[in-house]
Amino acid sequence: MTQLQVIKRSGEREEFDPAKTRRAIMRVGVSDQEADAILDRLGQQLYDGISTEEIYRRVHDLLDGRKAAKYGLKKAIQRFGPDGENFENYCARIFQAEGYQTRNRLILDGKCVSHETDILMERSGKKTMVECKFHNSLGTKCGIQCALYCQARFLDLAPLNQLDRIVLATNTRFTNEVVQYAKCVGMELLGWSHPVGEGIENLAERHQLYPVTILEMPRSTQSQLLANDFILVNDIVDKGSRLSALVPRKVAEDLESQANGLLNIV
Repeated sequence: MTQLQVIKRSGEREEFDPAKTRRAIMRVGVSDQEADAILDRLGQQLYDGISTEEIYRRVHDLLDGRKAAKYGLKKAIQRFGPDGENFENYCARIFQAEGYQTRNRLILDGKCVSHETDILMERSGKKTMVECKFHNSLGTKCGIQCALYCQARFLDLAPLNQLDRIVLATNTRFTNEVVQYAKCVGMELLGWSHPVGEGIENLAERHQLYPVTILEMPRSTQSQLLANDFILVNDIVDKGSRLSALVPRKVAEDLESQANGLLNIV
């Protein structure tokens, strides 16, 4: 399998790395034996020049319902689009689970001009500005121009608003240049697999904060839920009366069943 060339979303070709696929499978809670069995079955289906998107679909089909849903976390976050507001709300919920008080989309005066901050959060008397960069394409990395822009805004806002730090959050990965720059200027990063072991997918798993878009539903239902501030799967469980007022009874029952299964609620 390691001699196969796969085509990434960017169009680049690289050698297939079964260890990378195994890590993605293990993240959803399968055993070592299950992971081995899935990789064996996957290996029988691979061919030279297969796309990473096709590999994703085949692995997804080899997982059972709950684990398949968790495997689709990255795509579920992408379905928050096309704009970034839902992703900002999702990030705020993650930071709340980490013990922060958050406020979204505030207009703050800077030393030179005013800015709208995506998230302003506080914990232990420290104020943090969070800038969220949402990408509609999972193959797109968060680049240096975004980091430079965010740092410039932070430097303008920090003196008048007693800001202690800035976090740049994205739903994809960062370029090496961004990681190097952030380390140099003291910017914190939150993205897919970054920081190692503390990336956005790790925090989602730790707090069981799965996007509502991870559930199977028509696009129209998804749009209606997001428009009414159903951001997390937890909201399906916690806002049952509101859910019934938004969608037909059978749809609500199906969503509640999926939500309970994913959150392991009996």
